[in-house]
Formats: sequence, structure tokens, C-alpha cells
Amino acid sequence: MCGVLIQDAQGRLIGACSKKIMAPLGAIEAKAKAFEVGLQFAKDMLIQDFILEGDSQVLVNALKDLSPPPSFVATLVYSSVADSHDFCQVDFSHVRRQGNRPVHLLTKHAVGIANFFVWVEENSYFIE
Repeated sequence: MCGVLIQDAQGRLIGACSKKIMAPLGAIEAKAKAFEVGLQFAKDMLIQDFILEGDSQVLVNALKDLSPPPSFVATLVYSSVADSHDFCQVDFSHVRRQGNRPVHLLTKHAVGIANFFVWVEENSYFIE
């Protein structure tokens, strides 16, 4: 499961999604998959310049090419880096887990859905 939240520079919601991942993934693998889903969601929303945040310092460093990714997620990391070249500007940034609470709520929401759920310019009741 993963959650993606897109906000503008003032923190207003542009879009959000919850997605169920139909594969048994460990914590780091799920976070790597969430970066991939975030890039696809930004593409679907036609956003070209953004910061993609995550709470895994290991993955953020790998995406920024500061360190090699763990071997078991290397394919996902390299795929996300390649996908990021389709945009005007993508910056990868680490955020502490406490600062990522809305995304964790979106991820928990994915447990109860069939595949994915999207909000565009409207807050879900549980994020508010």
C-alpha cells in the first residue's frame, strides 16, 4: 500500500491518492514503490516541477545518487531515477516520518480499497 500527496508551495492540496500494491513488499521495497507511484501520479496530474519527499534517508540518498541503493530495491530506484528525467525538475528530499503523517494516513486508507483512490483539489475527511 502507498499514499501520495501533492501540495502547492502554500501547502494547498492539488491531488492525493491511495494505492493498493498487489505484492508482498518489505518496508524499504514499499517506500521505493511509493516513489515510483508518486512519479506516475505527478505525470498523470501534468505536474512538471516538484519535490518528491519520502521518509527513507537510504532511498532519498540513492535517488539523489549520493549512495548506491540496497540491492533488493536497485531496479525500483533506477527506474524512478529514469522516470524523473521525463519532468522539467524533480528534487528528492528526506522528511522525517512525523512530518509525513498525511501520507501515512493515505497509505492506511489503501488497505480498504480495491485498487486506488484519487482526490483532486479536495481534502479527504481523514487528512483534514
